[in-house]
Amino acid sequence: MLIKQYEHRLPSDYDIAQIRLRGRSRGVVWDDAQGLAFKAFALRERGLNGAPHHAYTSIYLWLSENAAADFVTGPRFKPVIESFGRPEIRTWLPIAVQPGDVNRTALSIYREELPIDEAADLTALRHAETARSADLAKRPDTIVSVVGIDVSAWQLARFTVSAAPLREPETGIGYEIAYLASPGLKQGLPRAAG
Repeated sequence: MLIKQYEHRLPSDYDIAQIRLRGRSRGVVWDDAQGLAFKAFALRERGLNGAPHHAYTSIYLWLSENAAADFVTGPRFKPVIESFGRPEIRTWLPIAVQPGDVNRTALSIYREELPIDEAADLTALRHAETARSADLAKRPDTIVSVVGIDVSAWQLARFTVSAAPLREPETGIGYEIAYLASPGLKQGLPRAAG
């Protein structure tokens, strides 16, 4: 599995309704994407829920690295490049994946990043994050909780897809979901071992 995200900062006068429409119209073509657990078409609206600027982002959980590579090198990525240019794509190795109520409609997604201390026991960290994700997945509004490690920066990233409307997070970043394509969630998501 692989977690991926890229984000496009948008001008302050950008019509954010166009981003919502883009997410909804392009999202449905991802409902049957092979090798994809989910793709969140998400946005931040300047001045709302702690957002300092408009942004459009795509957050993925790929079931296989080959499917992720096929996406970046194939025709599905061309509209991104044509509309916004080549983005920096951040990646994380999943260490905890816990589905909640995957049949709910996704309205928001949150990302929290934490540094990993050099002296940290990585096995213990994975067990702790798996337990934390399992607890989070029991909440009625949680659709899926995913935790990954950025091994280039040695940071932990926690992603939570929620059926609750976007609120300003206490820590991290929150995004409104315009559309969640989730073919792999509906088929039964393999959980990263803890």
